[in-house]
Amino acid sequence: MSSVALPSLRQDTAAFACAALLIAAALVFGGGPRGLGDAVVQLAMLPCLALAVMRWNRAEATRWECAFAAWCLCVLALVALQLMPLPPALWSMLPQRAGVLDDLTQAGIASDWRPMTLDAWATVRAGVAFVTFAATWCLCSTLGTQVQRRLLLVALGLGVALAFFGFAQAAAGPQAVRFYSFHHPIGAIGSFANRNHFADLLAMLLPIALAFAAQAQREMRATVAAWAFAATAVLWLAAALTFSRTGFILASCALALSAAILWGPRAGMSRRWIAPVFAIGIAVLAVGHYAWDGLMQRLAQDPLDDLRWQYLRHGLEAMHAYLPVGSGFGTFPWVYAPLEPLAEMGSTFAERAHNDPLQIAIEAGLPGLALAAVFILLTGIKAARSFLIWRAQPLKDDPIQSVIAIALAVPLLHACVDYSLRTLAVAVLAGVLLSYRGGGRQATA
Repeated sequence: MSSVALPSLRQDTAAFACAALLIAAALVFGGGPRGLGDAVVQLAMLPCLALAVMRWNRAEATRWECAFAAWCLCVLALVALQLMPLPPALWSMLPQRAGVLDDLTQAGIASDWRPMTLDAWATVRAGVAFVTFAATWCLCSTLGTQVQRRLLLVALGLGVALAFFGFAQAAAGPQAVRFYSFHHPIGAIGSFANRNHFADLLAMLLPIALAFAAQAQREMRATVAAWAFAATAVLWLAAALTFSRTGFILASCALALSAAILWGPRAGMSRRWIAPVFAIGIAVLAVGHYAWDGLMQRLAQDPLDDLRWQYLRHGLEAMHAYLPVGSGFGTFPWVYAPLEPLAEMGSTFAERAHNDPLQIAIEAGLPGLALAAVFILLTGIKAARSFLIWRAQPLKDDPIQSVIAIALAVPLLHACVDYSLRTLAVAVLAGVLLSYRGGGRQATA
């Protein structure tokens, strides 16, 4: 091995170790609300951020990667703009700030320069959470395909472990060990605080497990294929045991679409469909035996009784009140609460809008909505290109490319009625998936 290759190999090993540590920290500790768990993930992010900055090479990045990096910088610029101090005269001209300034004056607090956001520390926390996602994507985008696959295997292995932990929780019921006892006392929830977010993580891993199974079949590795199919069944059953209605529907759609793509006529795998059909059949029987009653009870609940509709109704009022610049990242709880009538208040604290486009509009206004639209556009371009590259030569290219779109669609679709991408565990996995280029790409030193 040449003297040039040795430093590159060491750098790749260090980058893989840091990225794997971040993935492990995110999946184990990053499934809850802001607090100690997020702090652990963000500490694990710091070496990844340093390595990402050192390893990033614009000359070797694709045009899409350059565009996505520019988008990340624009988001950080918006966060910085919200934290920029403004004089009282200018600050009071922003939506709803004049009333806040009057209240502060009556409380005896002198007028002073203030940031655009209504809660500077909440905006800082939101910015650090975004940096965690961006650092994951940036570092993983500098790695070769084989290293990226190993990272996906790390995520898949941890996801299966969390699924088994969820089985134990579902069996033990309210007496089970749960990291966050205030949320969802029954069913599988893993190390998460919200069953919907846990279901999304499992649904994102399902296409990846099937892709590894398809690749193992093509390479005639029967044992690896069997393990991958078993992982698929475990992940789908765990998604059912979360009793998340939308999460399980998305997981089922991800499973069906991935199987149709990977074993369809275009894939050249039509003669090997017996194994996936058998695995899915076993999973269906398991879901029917262990999770059917719980799912039916959840589906029998009237969706109109869901608090999400209340959040949407009053959230729209907040959006109109704070457009066009927004109230500041992370400030939703404080701007929503005054608009909620006393008669509709309950024991549940509305920390999120349960609708990401709406919350972005409230907190970041029109600039935030524009950046969200660009993110969806870039993600769609990435997913479409990955699928088209695989579709051109499915027998030669990486099967993971064909299902990237499905895995990324899960949290994006769920964002219309929830906020799983704001959970670091889901955000970190999304960053890894977005960085995946496939096609045997070599690492950059």
